Amino acid sequence: MTSFVFVPGAGGSAWYWSRVVPLLQEAGHGAVAVDLAGDDENAGLPEYARLVEAAIGDRPDVVLVAQSLGGFTAPMVGARTGVAEIVFVNAMIPNPGETPGAWWGNTGWEDARKSAAVAGGYRTEFDIGGYFLHDVPPEVAAEGEPYQRPEANAVFASSCDFAGWPAGYLLRR
Repeated sequence: MTSFVFVPGAGGSAWYWSRVVPLLQEAGHGAVAVDLAGDDENAGLPEYARLVEAAIGDRPDVVLVAQSLGGFTAPMVGARTGVAEIVFVNAMIPNPGETPGAWWGNTGWEDARKSAAVAGGYRTEFDIGGYFLHDVPPEVAAEGEPYQRPEANAVFASSCDFAGWPAGYLLRR
């Protein structure tokens, strides 16, 4: 069976995957969610990558699943461990050497977000609940509140250290 290793987004809480991991385990797959040091001002992408690599250990045929900011950790881990696949879930997809802090401007995220809001008929002001939890049942969002932590600034200045996407990958921003 396949081994899945899940990388969370900002804040680094493994809780984000708490409903997926048991389902995969019940189906006979290996599955683990990594808890990152998102609130540690001394932790950047290299530290995140080391935590994910430790979670992979000697698991074979790993599918690395990265959500949001976790998209910056995934290519570093993939380059060093040779995971079988990387799956991005609403992830920030970096260029080699890019920092998460620069990604926003490099992708034109702000203009795209506002255009989508206008087209969709919702507010253009950024609201975490509206953008990230709009389709999450309130009881599930409440369940996760104790696990939420802010993302420290250190990671946003940290470079995504990988040489390039493997041949055959088709990535579009």
